[in-house]
Amino acid sequence: MTRTTLVVVPVYGDLESLLRCVDGLVEHLDTSVHRVLLVNDCGPDADAIERALLERIDGRPGFRYERNDRNLGFVGTCNRAVLELDRGTGDTDTGTGSGSGTTGEAVLLLNSDAVPTAGFLDAMLDVLDEDRTGVVTARSDNATIASIPYRLTNRGAARTEERTRAVWGAVAPLLPVSQVLPVAMGFCFLTRRELVTEHGLFDDAFTPGYGEENDYCLRLAEHGWTSRIANRALVLHAGGKSFSGNRNALRAAHQRELERRYPFLPDAVAAYQRHGSTATERFADALVPAGPPPRLAVDLRHVEDAGGLVREIDAAFADGFDLEARLAPGTSAPGGWTVTSDAPNPDDLVTVTVLVDPTPAEVVAANRRSLELVVVRSAPTALPWSSPAHRAGADQVAVLLDPHVVATTRGGLVAAREQLDRRLTAPLASRSEALEGRWAALLSLDLTAAEVAAGNASEEVTRLRRELDDLRASRSFRTGQAIAKVAARLPGRR
Repeated sequence: MTRTTLVVVPVYGDLESLLRCVDGLVEHLDTSVHRVLLVNDCGPDADAIERALLERIDGRPGFRYERNDRNLGFVGTCNRAVLELDRGTGDTDTGTGSGSGTTGEAVLLLNSDAVPTAGFLDAMLDVLDEDRTGVVTARSDNATIASIPYRLTNRGAARTEERTRAVWGAVAPLLPVSQVLPVAMGFCFLTRRELVTEHGLFDDAFTPGYGEENDYCLRLAEHGWTSRIANRALVLHAGGKSFSGNRNALRAAHQRELERRYPFLPDAVAAYQRHGSTATERFADALVPAGPPPRLAVDLRHVEDAGGLVREIDAAFADGFDLEARLAPGTSAPGGWTVTSDAPNPDDLVTVTVLVDPTPAEVVAANRRSLELVVVRSAPTALPWSSPAHRAGADQVAVLLDPHVVATTRGGLVAAREQLDRRLTAPLASRSEALEGRWAALLSLDLTAAEVAAGNASEEVTRLRRELDDLRASRSFRTGQAIAKVAARLPGRR
């Protein structure tokens, strides 16, 4: 089914970004089918923006301009546009130019600092027509979990529009057409008109903005409607340019209200980030390399003859990689290595991790952090029952792990480098398929580790609460409270 679409663009300041948005719609929106409603929310330089905007859309069919009598904020402007200015009825007083009615129509709320690209709306409408899909968002360069690349391999690098276009163009065909999200991103927010009619649009409690789109998605979810991301749609987003006031305080307050209404939301987002996204999108920045040499990480703190292995790794990988290591005291590294004592962050992605007789926990961490894994294994006789690695199940994990990694032994790292280079230069589709295979093979191990970590955290909280309760019940605590009360009444105290 082909849906007509009302595209609503709330206008508030930032003329430069607004005109980029309008130009993108002019270039990439079929206004013989869809229509655009621009609503001026009386922000900074409202009159100048009005003149420039009217000049830009003059004579262009399908574009309509309205202005609020007063500033309503993003929430109020979206609600007025969809529920008052254009109800989708096709009546002459709405100026829609379409007799679509409410059934089968879509509504797209588009930030004025968003820039559509070719085919974006068709791709989003295809996903909206998927069964029980209530809201659809697009990929972007600046849209939290919808950003691509989301995790970066070069620390301190910026996610530019050019980089996003390049990475998205390469990996989007390898991703599923859509994925279910906990909530959709509000910068580019497509929904069904009939759902707005039935459930309303944005809750005024989130005025002037932030969090309103999450609340809408979660209200729909209570009625069985999902939020999805359209992986074939790209809409760039400057972010935060059309909003005034203390954004951080407002965002924090509205996040608290969201979590009051939907206590599961933080865990749902964390679960999506852990196992709802694909390995290809997680490692997109490494799959489409650019910039400085790729990073290789290794932890040799518990390795016998670590110095010898350092020299072997340096000989095999120093040419072409930035090497970073965690080393035991007394073990030196060649010049050019980065030596750190910090525990690796699984979200600080690297291209390669070298693991030596890894435990299951090390495998889980490296799987989340590394595009490719090189595993150095000791001879079987070197892992007796007394070995910590053996007791941790390292040899059993090898059955799961080895088909998806470059596996070798001490003395074989030069040959392992040759095999690694072949993997890194294979066609992108082959590398993506291999990565997804490893991700699937280790998923059960990863989920178990996450469950154990959550259980440990819960037990720690319980223990600390018990200790606090014991402290409060103690005689010394009560005595201290009494002394503090008396001291507060002493002369000279304020």
